Amino acid sequence: MWCETDVTVRPIVSSVVSTKILSLTPYEELFALWQKSSMQRRETTVDAYWKNLKQFAQLVRYKPLLELTRKDIVMYRDALLEQGYSVTTTINKVSIIRRLFEAAIDYELMDDNPAQNIKTLNKPTIKQRVAFDAQDLHRIFNSPVYSEKLLPRGGGYEAAYWLPLLALYTGARVEELAQLLVRDVRFVNGLGHYLNITDEAAHAKLKNPSSRRRIPVHPVLLACGFIDYVAKGEPDRLLFPHLKPNPRGKLAGYFSTWFSLWLRNTLKITDPRKVFHSFRHTFKDCCRQMGIEEAVHDALTGHTNSSAGRKYGNEQYPLQPLFEAMMHFDVAGIDLSHLFVKPLIKRRVATDQQIVSAFYGLVAAFSTNIPQHVETPTLLLQYQGHELMMNIETSETVYGQLPTNKQLLANAWVEIHREELLANWHMGRDTGDYFKIEPLR
Repeated sequence: MWCETDVTVRPIVSSVVSTKILSLTPYEELFALWQKSSMQRRETTVDAYWKNLKQFAQLVRYKPLLELTRKDIVMYRDALLEQGYSVTTTINKVSIIRRLFEAAIDYELMDDNPAQNIKTLNKPTIKQRVAFDAQDLHRIFNSPVYSEKLLPRGGGYEAAYWLPLLALYTGARVEELAQLLVRDVRFVNGLGHYLNITDEAAHAKLKNPSSRRRIPVHPVLLACGFIDYVAKGEPDRLLFPHLKPNPRGKLAGYFSTWFSLWLRNTLKITDPRKVFHSFRHTFKDCCRQMGIEEAVHDALTGHTNSSAGRKYGNEQYPLQPLFEAMMHFDVAGIDLSHLFVKPLIKRRVATDQQIVSAFYGLVAAFSTNIPQHVETPTLLLQYQGHELMMNIETSETVYGQLPTNKQLLANAWVEIHREELLANWHMGRDTGDYFKIEPLR
């Protein structure tokens, strides 16, 4: 049974509203059937629809559903505008009523939809959110949060540092990042680390099914020490443990409030269209500028593509093209080298290398596209995100590093198989094919 204290809403005052309160039972039934039509709606969506339906029912004096006409919907629209609701909000509220009535038709509570094709003032064409420009990004990443590592409590301490960086180089939504567990940062041999965006954990919620995805960790994030930060946490703990959920259960709720105030008051980025979500717009713009295929950057950001052919096959987009795209991704006009704690390495992807041996977690591989003019024989060694290029003849490091114990194992293996490795390298440079070499035992 309906209770006036169940939901608090802003009432609409209208001369046509009677003070007599009639039964709301048909509207309750409508709402229950709408809920039944899909059990995957978010709690905030359900709450918004419930409040909207009550508001509408009050205005039309709880008129029987079968007696509702277009005039009732127009009256509702006009009353909303009179009460000071924005055009955008009014459009959304009328749309909610229309969708609820669609459910009513499906369950034969109504014969037609009086909310269909209700005209409202043109929706504002001003873009609600825009990308950050290079000057904005310079202000953000040269602020004391980064230059002095002044990590505010309101920003969730470490979250204030990492969430903007992650958003810039992944295009992920703030809540997707905030709810990551340590174990959601995964590693695959031959490719590298990636974020596993999922709603498998009890606390995790995603916007839609296409939001489940895998996003490679960009080399800039690796150079900034992101994996070192991840390594400090327990697998089943939140990656950003100082983020606390707001009353609506959003882990990024309080962070978003802090970020907005920080953006406006401290950094003086005052354009209201520039918010945390602007990182996502920046990422998409950069993908287009770098010529990354639309299907690939849609897969990276979790956007639904309308192409029917792309709906077939495994729901997870293959990792290899995602890593290839991330190797090409760059943000023009921004230098983050002052944040690097290790060398920036643009990693080769699996298509550029051929594994010749693997032992104790180490992977040894040769490049498959060595130019003929290159005379120095080199070997690529990888271990859980660490990478080292070694001169085979001298065992000297060309670039990169491995953990000390793995470096010793690699040196021992190269010492044992140096002649084979040299012969393999010279042959492969000519043929593009390499033979396997006995691992260290």
